Amino acid sequence: MSEVSIEKVVSDINGFRQRLAMLREELNRSNRAMADKMSQLGETLTQRVRDLRDQVTNAPQNLLALESRFMTGDIPEQEYKATREEYRNQLTKNLRSIDEIRSLLLIMSQLEARPSSPSSAPQSGISGMGRPVSVDQ
Repeated sequence: MSEVSIEKVVSDINGFRQRLAMLREELNRSNRAMADKMSQLGETLTQRVRDLRDQVTNAPQNLLALESRFMTGDIPEQEYKATREEYRNQLTKNLRSIDEIRSLLLIMSQLEARPSSPSSAPQSGISGMGRPVSVDQ
């Protein structure tokens, strides 16, 4: 090889190294940003679960109190029906919220299970025991 072509190859290799270093930095920034967003999502989800728990816990008591007030004649039938419908709508909304929370928890667990960097993934051709991987396995 000529000296000029060797210099060109070395120059190309150095350029690739710089690009690889920049890509690694960008990957690390992206991983940190994703971890921050997941943390925020976790906090929001925790608060939403607490609020939902309070609503679900209070719903039966509210319904019993409403029924009791209606039976004793403390509220008219029109108000009773309207309030009962509001509680029913709230319970339906709570059930949807439970489904949404379940979906978010599933997504978060899948994201947490993914490797955060290429170095944490097994190298190609090597199994977890350090042996070459054959196609027959």
